[in-house]
Amino acid sequence: MKNKITSILLSVGIALGLWLYVITSVSPNSSDTYYNIPVVMEGESVLNERGLMITSTSTTTVTLELAGTRLDLSKVNSGNITVKANLANIYDPGQKILLDYDISYPGDVAQNAFEVVSQSDVYVNVEKRVTKEIQVEILWTGTRSEDYLYDTENAQLDYTTVNIVGPASVADQIDRAVIQVDLTDKVESISESYRYTLCDKDGNPVDAAEITTNVEEIRLDMRIRRITDLELKVDVIYGGGANASNTTVTVTPSTLRVSGSDAALAELGDSLTIAIIDLATVEKSTEQTYLISLPEGITNQTGVSEATVSVQFTGLSTREFTVENFSSINLPEGMEAEIINANLTVKVRGPSGVINKLTAEDITITVDFANAVAGTATYKANVTFGEEFSTVGAIMGPYSVSATVQSGEG
Repeated sequence: MKNKITSILLSVGIALGLWLYVITSVSPNSSDTYYNIPVVMEGESVLNERGLMITSTSTTTVTLELAGTRLDLSKVNSGNITVKANLANIYDPGQKILLDYDISYPGDVAQNAFEVVSQSDVYVNVEKRVTKEIQVEILWTGTRSEDYLYDTENAQLDYTTVNIVGPASVADQIDRAVIQVDLTDKVESISESYRYTLCDKDGNPVDAAEITTNVEEIRLDMRIRRITDLELKVDVIYGGGANASNTTVTVTPSTLRVSGSDAALAELGDSLTIAIIDLATVEKSTEQTYLISLPEGITNQTGVSEATVSVQFTGLSTREFTVENFSSINLPEGMEAEIINANLTVKVRGPSGVINKLTAEDITITVDFANAVAGTATYKANVTFGEEFSTVGAIMGPYSVSATVQSGEG
């Protein structure tokens, strides 16, 4: 009896094992559904070579219902099933183009192990692929300070054009790349990078999510310099009877508008001296033109490169005298000097009433022999006057005389 029971249990076990084997390894009637299987697109480079591009895809994953043996089905899942869609079969643009795709299984499952009961569709929209070059435009905004010069016309960009690539429906709308720069409170030169906006011909932004470009940011360099008005001046050396009360010196134009950095303008100050005029060398009222020379770092904003200086004398007269009175000063010790000139002709200027009273006897030629050595040479001659003629002076000098210097022992 015991043996019989054992035989029965053994038979049941064998039968159960055979049944399990059949339903798991042999039964072809099993099926499973697999969700969110990623779709790999192949042949996109071929599509680009044809001047086409995908603008949208209906889905990036698919759902598959597979039928096969229970054992094979147990070996696959959404993570090890590969779905590849081939784009190389697309030759023309179009909407909702249905893609064929290949299904691959892991290496321990035969590629013909399953029957595809159902599969979700994948559609793509394809457009012409456009490449073009667009200009970069700077849009200046904000309120500018009146005390500064914004050199917008000479602004420098490291890229003056941008290359764009994208679907024709979008790329054909794009006319330019616009950099917007707010100049409010800007008082220092700009040297920084900006992002730009792709705009249509009217300056309206274009939705460019599908557009790729060759550069994301563009560097802008633009000088901002302070503006100021400089007073144009002349350094006047009074002499020859000319002084502040009888001489008028004017500069035309009197001011010059310039720009520069704060440091450069601070060093320059509020005025610019364009000439030094020694009135003893100016015989009569005159006008003379001088070039306006600016220091490095300062820019002339007016375009005026010359200024006219007018010298006007009032109530002065000029006379010429032949003077025979000579006097020596600073003669080295032990030396003697013989002035060769018998006389010296000089021009003298001063108030008319005073000049009319002046005579040659009131004038002395003082010869300076400082550092003289033995021999004959020319020496500086100063024209001097008596105390009552302090308002007159010699002009059109300097004057000199010839003299022989020798040892006093000789």
